[in-house]
Amino acid sequence: MDTMEKIRFEPPEVFEPTEIQIDILRAVAGLRSCHIRDVVQMLQGTRSESSVRSGVHTLLAKGCLDAGKATSEIVLRLTSRGRILLQPPKAS
Repeated sequence: MDTMEKIRFEPPEVFEPTEIQIDILRAVAGLRSCHIRDVVQMLQGTRSESSVRSGVHTLLAKGCLDAGKATSEIVLRLTSRGRILLQPPKAS
C-alpha cells in the first residue's frame, strides 16, 4: 500500500518586482518613518492608489517590506530582501 505523497524538489520561485513595486521600495527607503498613505501621496501623480496599495500588499507578503504598528497606523520598513531588490544588477 503506497499512501505517501512523493516529494518534489523544485527550485524556489524567483520574485521579480514590477516597476511600481520598485517605486514603492524606493519611496519607503527614502523615508525614516513611512506610512502607506505617505507612499500613496508620493506616487499619486504616476500611479493609482489601488495599484500602490496592491503593490504594498504584495511586497509585505514577499517579505520585501515589514510593517509595524505605531499609534493608530502601520509603519512600513524596508527589509534586507527589499534592499537587495534595489541594488543595481551586477555585471558578469
